Amino acid sequence: MTGPDEQIARVVATARAQVGDHPVLTPVLDGLGELLADLVQRWSLTLGEVYGEGLGVPVVAVDADGRPAVLKIDRAGPAFSAQVATLEAARGRGYAAVLASDVPRGAVLMERLGASLASSRLAPSAQVDHLTAALRLAWELPVDLAPVIAPGDDKAAQLAGIVRRFRRGDDDRWGPALDRAHELARHLSATRDPRRDVLCHGDPHPGNALQANGIPRYKLVDPDGFRCEPEYDVGVTVRDFSREVLASRDHRTARARHDALCDLAADLTDTDAERVRQWAFVERVTTGLYLRWFHDEETAESFLDAATVLLPD
Repeated sequence: MTGPDEQIARVVATARAQVGDHPVLTPVLDGLGELLADLVQRWSLTLGEVYGEGLGVPVVAVDADGRPAVLKIDRAGPAFSAQVATLEAARGRGYAAVLASDVPRGAVLMERLGASLASSRLAPSAQVDHLTAALRLAWELPVDLAPVIAPGDDKAAQLAGIVRRFRRGDDDRWGPALDRAHELARHLSATRDPRRDVLCHGDPHPGNALQANGIPRYKLVDPDGFRCEPEYDVGVTVRDFSREVLASRDHRTARARHDALCDLAADLTDTDAERVRQWAFVERVTTGLYLRWFHDEETAESFLDAATVLLPD
């Protein structure tokens, strides 16, 4: 069995190998060894496997004074504070339960859950069923946990800004999809009704849903915790599945299947199917742009190519 120093060195080395030299996370990596040394002692942790999924600092499986848990380290700040506040308010209902946290230093200790929904190989419709079931619980949290949205700073307006900011001059391949996403984002912002806001998860894709312990359901992790209409979250549940879209024999078939999935998600959540479709398209494009900025070119192209397939005639 390795000692704490060897465990910490292994986690730091793995995190650096996974994250690379991305400037956003460099400060987190620079202080990771010192932070882990403090948490190992303060929370009685034994560091275990490092999980490799995701784009940020990898999550670490730990033994927390005899209890299986996971340790997440992230950049401290308002986004991380909102995430932990959402998780703690949920008390394990719809979300992973928090065991301990150090918000100023970007650390949270949570219950250890099972495999992700993304790894389940379930059909998209079954995955959407699990995601929407978790969302119905997540939306029970009071919307007042998140600050009121300032005019012009709603989620749709932010996504329109992402399209403008991350677009390149040589993006002719996806130009129509980017134009459509920008148009839809502006429409969603202009027609926003704050009275319908819920406390959104913000990114409820299959990779952010983990198998719950003891029940055949999934719990959500990594919430953003902001105000928006529920159709936003529902749109994210159908945003992925690019492989299925691109594998369709023609664009019309792909659109029909995607529309049916949006209708299912809307039915399961009593939300507006057309707005779900609009959010899903905007999210598909902006996720592709974000992944490209994060140097994941292959996955980014799959999102943007799928968006192009789903463009209306």
